[in-house]
Amino acid sequence: MLSEDHHLRTSLQSDTAADDDDEHPDSNASGDTDGGYRQRQKKKKKKGRRLSQWKFKVVATVESDGPNDSSTDVIGAIAFDKSNDFFATGGSARKIRVYAFQSLSKEDVFFDDEEEEEEEEDADQKLRRRRRLQRKIMLPMDRKPRATNHSSSSRADHTSSCCMTEICTPAKLSSLKWHFERDNIIGCGDYDGVFAEWDIERHIAVSEKDEHNGQRIWSIDYSAERPSLCASASQDGTVRMWSRSSDHSVALLHAPNHSPVCGAEFAPCSSFLLALACADSNVYVNDLRKLSTPVLTLSHHKRAVSYVRFLSKDRLVSAAIDSTLKLWDVSSCVQNSPMPPHEVNHDDDESGTSHLSNILQRQQQPVKTFGYHQNARNFVGLSVWAEGGLIACGSETNEAFAYDCHKDGEPILRYDFGHHFNSVPKGLGSNAGRKQSSSSEEQKSLIDDKQQGRLMVSAVCWRQKESECTLVAANSVGVLRLIKGFF
Repeated sequence: MLSEDHHLRTSLQSDTAADDDDEHPDSNASGDTDGGYRQRQKKKKKKGRRLSQWKFKVVATVESDGPNDSSTDVIGAIAFDKSNDFFATGGSARKIRVYAFQSLSKEDVFFDDEEEEEEEEDADQKLRRRRRLQRKIMLPMDRKPRATNHSSSSRADHTSSCCMTEICTPAKLSSLKWHFERDNIIGCGDYDGVFAEWDIERHIAVSEKDEHNGQRIWSIDYSAERPSLCASASQDGTVRMWSRSSDHSVALLHAPNHSPVCGAEFAPCSSFLLALACADSNVYVNDLRKLSTPVLTLSHHKRAVSYVRFLSKDRLVSAAIDSTLKLWDVSSCVQNSPMPPHEVNHDDDESGTSHLSNILQRQQQPVKTFGYHQNARNFVGLSVWAEGGLIACGSETNEAFAYDCHKDGEPILRYDFGHHFNSVPKGLGSNAGRKQSSSSEEQKSLIDDKQQGRLMVSAVCWRQKESECTLVAANSVGVLRLIKGFF
């Protein structure tokens, strides 16, 4: 049974910090979006990626050594590195585990066949980098996880050869993120309120920064524009900015109402815009050059907001424990930056910023709302695939969900982790609703059984590849699955 440490309680909505018996940690790597996003969207239309019918299949499964022990191996965070060749997980087991995606997946998805000739030089560089990293952590490139006869997908446990390296950490991990420039560095936020950067080659912490007064860090994020800048969001109601050049935080942001900050993410197009998910049920967008007042407040959630992710430079997705995801248009916030670019400003002068904030308060209506999953208490993960416009999250019914931001209504994926390995992912289209329909009593019984066992999908992460759709999802008993989508 899950520890009470793993639950996002309703009390997080209050203005004061929550008790020590709070929720389970969770944070995901998000989709990086570059300047070619619009061009890729046009290309995507030509390829028909907005088809109504998606099909998904599990291509790999990794299980915990003790799958019946639901309190010792909750995976709360998953993140891919910049090359998308490796991903790492963290959670209640106090371990950072690093996996080679290609070693887990049976299918050859390392290169994009359509662009192989155009990117031949870049692919060679990635291959050399992959070999160098694997040599440093002493894993042969041809080692594969053990296969079983349960299905066509590969299956292994966390301690088998599929795990490239494993690093023990002093505390439970709530979030982790690969550094954008130093590919051997993974940043982590933990339950002790410490932001640490780990060298996965040497298995040591190269920096540890503790300024959150022992309050848990729920989320960290590196700036894509300025990789030396990192933000940590904490239960203490603050967000601290860290720089590689300083041993102490370089900026401090207080959440409105002093509410706990459950999530933080930099805008993909700016190192100064930072979105916050707060326990007061609001989403705030702040300009780090003017810390005193948010430039945008989004307040349509009914309960604590647990995650924020930028789908593109002007689209933001938020998740809350009201069992909804909301898609927001923040283009006005991006286009009307209140100050010219310069270093972070600690000045308390509110001229310009407060005026802009008042203007942007009028644009609070979400573009779309998605709510087929169940999330009333826990961190269940949130991830976006920018290229495909897809949004993924977990559910307290032990299911992984995926929604298409271009569509309203049902999810395109509803995958039940179940209690058996050979559960079948459901691609939802025009006929899928009838396939999975059952009596209301049966559905209620299934949900009740899962809630009593407190099984849930606790982390999700899209692999950010233009030509393929792959979701990595994990649940609260340490089961990790790679789910590939086809259209």
